[in-house]
Amino acid sequence: MSVRLMHRFLNTLIWLMLAFVVAGYLPTVHAADGKRILLLTPESRRDQGLQEFYGQLHQSLEEAGNVTLYHESLDLQEFPHETYRQNLARWFRDKYKNVPPDVIIVTGQQALRFSLQYEKWMWPGTPVVFSLASDVDVIQMNLPPHFNGKVLRANFSNVVHVVKTLLPGTKRLVLTGSVPPGELNRTFFRQQALQMSDELSIQDLRHLPLADVLEEIRKLPAGSVIFQGLQSADRASARQYGADLLQAVLAQAQHPVIVDEPGQLGKGPLVALSFDFSELAKETAALALKAKAGKEGSHDLISSGFIPLLDNHQAERWQIPDSRLPAGTQRRFYTPTIWEAYRWYLIAAFATFLLLLIAVIALVIERRLHSSAVDASRQVLSQITQMNRKMTASIYNEAIGHELMQPLAAILSNVEAAMIFLKREPPAYDLLHETLQNIRRDNLRADELIRNMKGLLTKSDTELTPVDINWLVRKVLNFLSIEAKVRRIQIRDNLGPDGMLVSINIVQLQQVLVNLILNSMDAIDRKKGKERVITLETSLYASDQVRISVVDTGTGFDQGVERVFESFFTTKPEGVGLGLWISASIVQAHGGHIWAENRLGGGIMRFKLPLLRGHHE
Repeated sequence: MSVRLMHRFLNTLIWLMLAFVVAGYLPTVHAADGKRILLLTPESRRDQGLQEFYGQLHQSLEEAGNVTLYHESLDLQEFPHETYRQNLARWFRDKYKNVPPDVIIVTGQQALRFSLQYEKWMWPGTPVVFSLASDVDVIQMNLPPHFNGKVLRANFSNVVHVVKTLLPGTKRLVLTGSVPPGELNRTFFRQQALQMSDELSIQDLRHLPLADVLEEIRKLPAGSVIFQGLQSADRASARQYGADLLQAVLAQAQHPVIVDEPGQLGKGPLVALSFDFSELAKETAALALKAKAGKEGSHDLISSGFIPLLDNHQAERWQIPDSRLPAGTQRRFYTPTIWEAYRWYLIAAFATFLLLLIAVIALVIERRLHSSAVDASRQVLSQITQMNRKMTASIYNEAIGHELMQPLAAILSNVEAAMIFLKREPPAYDLLHETLQNIRRDNLRADELIRNMKGLLTKSDTELTPVDINWLVRKVLNFLSIEAKVRRIQIRDNLGPDGMLVSINIVQLQQVLVNLILNSMDAIDRKKGKERVITLETSLYASDQVRISVVDTGTGFDQGVERVFESFFTTKPEGVGLGLWISASIVQAHGGHIWAENRLGGGIMRFKLPLLRGHHE
């Protein structure tokens, strides 16, 4: 063999040895760090209470962490021979030879006696924690110091208390079940029953065969209650467990039956008396963890009273009201009312409904208050608008009076001429006809002036009319032509195509244009410049709107262009700041928008209105 091959062989051998060492070391470390707990139970069959106990025990140990739990069922009741016990002890010794338990948990008197008898064979000195054992049996066993745990004290007084509370008319309590020592959990009932015979007549049938027990049950007088133990067997017949015996007793009984097995509830018994197995399991797990830590325990005796589990159907059968239920009673097979089952949901739903109702009422009140406020504001706006129109109209009294003088003087002259023409011989009918035409023309002119003033002063806030915007602009320009002449201001128009129809209140939109044009005139007067021109423009805007612009050569808006249309904001010493605010309110009420701009040499005020539907398409 070459040196290279020998080197490879030695390397491989070293790695294999390391692997074996690690493989052997890891389980040892794991076993040393983990907590091994062995649970010994008397038998594999479990009733409801034991299932609750073992389930909570497993959960409590798992929550502690780093615990390995082994579970062994002894089946001592099935195989009561001494040879079986010895072989079982030898088998446990061999099975757990390489993984000895750190703590042993035993449940019940039989498992506790087995551990006490054979613990020197299997695991001498290992801490033992017991549970679900009778206090009388534990005291009699004289346990060594490393045996610690909790015991049950099932006082017969608890049974009597439940019976007398649920059924106050009870005169006799009948005990059925196995004769001690067959009934391992209640070896002390006979002594306690004798002590309480002055409160209640106690009839113990546990020593009788099943046939005699059933015969005695058939003959029981009124006011009797049966307490049936379930861990029972009829010695006079074949082996029969408690559930079967219970059904036989129920078939003959005409009186309430009480049991201590929760799993039989719903099959005929009125009440099942049970310990709080969940709490006992938590206490047992805590003792086991303390024992593993090397802490000493004690043979604590806890007086764990029975918890009554009531079959609601049987309670209705025996007419037991809720007022007679003992404290801590738990109902079974009870269908709660809607209020009991969904109380908090109903309260939450009612509270939500109440809040929603309050919110709706608040919204209705707020809407009514808002509607009232809107109506009031509209009324105030209407009144202010009317006052503004009257104030605006007063400005033109003198100008219109001067304008009316011209047609009236012409009419007077034409009437005098017509009289002269009529006096001629023959009358000059041709000249008379021409004179009458002149009178008619001047009369229509005066009528137009009067109608314009009447329209401005007439209150009409709701009537909407389709109007060509150019027609309205021309009408306003014609109306203000006199004022423009008086102020020596030239008014021009740059109108878009005719046919741009808008649905408006004619008087209100006429007032808007008048206010804007008068504001421009005031700005021109304040500037005192040579160029005194106002231009009215109309044009399509965004295909479905029309824009009206008033362009002037006045002072502009300085820094207040954003606040021009606010109420009571004005840059004129004599102004009150309502004219442009009213104009803005009217435009907005028509679905439009109004704004102001500065330009080189003056200012611009614009507003836009929606075109009448169908005319912009």
